[in-house]
Amino acid sequence: MSDHLPSPRPAHLGSPARRPRRRTPALVLGLAVATALATLASVSVLSAGRAGADPGRGPGTVRAAVPPGAIRHVVVIDLENESYASTFGPGSVATYLNRTLVPQGELLSDYHATGHVSADNYLAQVSGQAPNLVTSSDCITNLTTFAGSFNDIAPGTPDPNPATEPGQVDGQGCVYPSSVQTIGNQLSALDRDGRGPTWREYAEDMGNVPTRDGGTADPLGGTDCAHPTQVTGLAADGTNSAQGPNATGSQVHAATADQYVDRHNPFIYFHAVTDGTAYCADHVVPLGTVTVGTGGRPDTFQGHLATDFARASTTPAFSFVTPNVCDDGHDASCAGTNTDGTTTGGLVGADAWLSHWMPLILGSPAYRDGSMLITITTDEGAVGDGSAVAGELPGPGNTNPGYSPLLNIPSASYGGKTLYQVLGVTGITPGVAPPAGTLPGGGLVGALLLNARWITPGTVNATPYNHYSALRSYEDLLGITTGGSDGRGHLGMAGATGLAPFGPDVFNARPAGGCESAAGDRRGRPGGDGRCGEPGPR
Repeated sequence: MSDHLPSPRPAHLGSPARRPRRRTPALVLGLAVATALATLASVSVLSAGRAGADPGRGPGTVRAAVPPGAIRHVVVIDLENESYASTFGPGSVATYLNRTLVPQGELLSDYHATGHVSADNYLAQVSGQAPNLVTSSDCITNLTTFAGSFNDIAPGTPDPNPATEPGQVDGQGCVYPSSVQTIGNQLSALDRDGRGPTWREYAEDMGNVPTRDGGTADPLGGTDCAHPTQVTGLAADGTNSAQGPNATGSQVHAATADQYVDRHNPFIYFHAVTDGTAYCADHVVPLGTVTVGTGGRPDTFQGHLATDFARASTTPAFSFVTPNVCDDGHDASCAGTNTDGTTTGGLVGADAWLSHWMPLILGSPAYRDGSMLITITTDEGAVGDGSAVAGELPGPGNTNPGYSPLLNIPSASYGGKTLYQVLGVTGITPGVAPPAGTLPGGGLVGALLLNARWITPGTVNATPYNHYSALRSYEDLLGITTGGSDGRGHLGMAGATGLAPFGPDVFNARPAGGCESAAGDRRGRPGGDGRCGEPGPR
């Protein structure tokens, strides 16, 4: 959802694991920082092609700029609701992210989200579906009570204009028909022998309270494929507010902490995933837990991600990692606790999560051999920043992907104000959608890319990209070359004509063997500096 809201606010906020089966600059309203950031969105992410960007995989198709098979694993980690300046700027409180991780990766300084508020951005990253008016409101259909919903998109029919709405479905709602695929479905289609490409969603806290979250019991704890049970395509969503013993405001007081929310788990919104109970349970699993080491002892991990990432052969081809709403920074104060055991959320809480989980991921065999790409970004920017990269298509039935009806309804809880007004955003008439094209995107968020072989550490890249171009890149890297909205393996808006994937500007190093980069930076050995998976300074 939107940036941390004052209370009251809408309710938002061991044993071996089972193997998977194998726009131009926008008018930015109100906030001075967002206005400054919007000026960065002036260069188009759309291009007819880039020199050297096609490593020989199909005439006329620009592919991500590494040799086929060089990157076999992609990990995407979404934090919540932060602008580029907040996350990566000089005053950022995310000290581990900026002092330890940024120096060993590549910072995309003109990377944009595709909508507001949360759910639509998560969906875009795995399916290429553009925001509709319900996904733009985090699937809240009652803007008086702010109750969550889990309703099928109706009518849910393919849009008849593939040139302007590639691979999109028409209608309003949040749950997509079985005809709409995700990158997970694409990888499953390639897995003909049951041993090839795999995918997993790792959702922290999912199933901590099964009666709240749903799903089927997981042998390592929690539940798999947790989502509301529909009746005739409709269901309520009871996970919008985190629960726990430290709850404040609209959070729920409970002895057991459960800070999982459905709206940050994109795969459960697709019938192509959830209609197969066993299939979904194999692929949508709890993250696991970390026991923080004390007295110089290392952290210890339990659960699916730690087990899967222990060997390259069991590391999924595509992993989407969803921290809970304390650890992703959504909630400013946590109903439970963050990874360090305090109730501080926001970027401080998110940074704490990264400082414990990233050494595990960076120390995995798949990362150390150079075959893993990691993307760390935020789902959306500041709510007053509706900027987009030039050329982002808005999708059917929604002329302003960066506008959220949820934030523009006057509420008695806020003295008759809208949430836009409470958050200091000016220039939007309460209850009235702005003119078409006013808010074309989700704002400037930035992204950090990490790879031990194909990225030069410590570089900054100002080429404009967004969630759709990232999805296109992941599909290319993982060998998906057929199907999709363009017939070349790209889903939805990722198949938009001319959309460029990550090119040689991103993959700007050539390996010299082992974990060395073109810069001669030895990254394959533990050295105590945080660059090869061992904990670094915070």
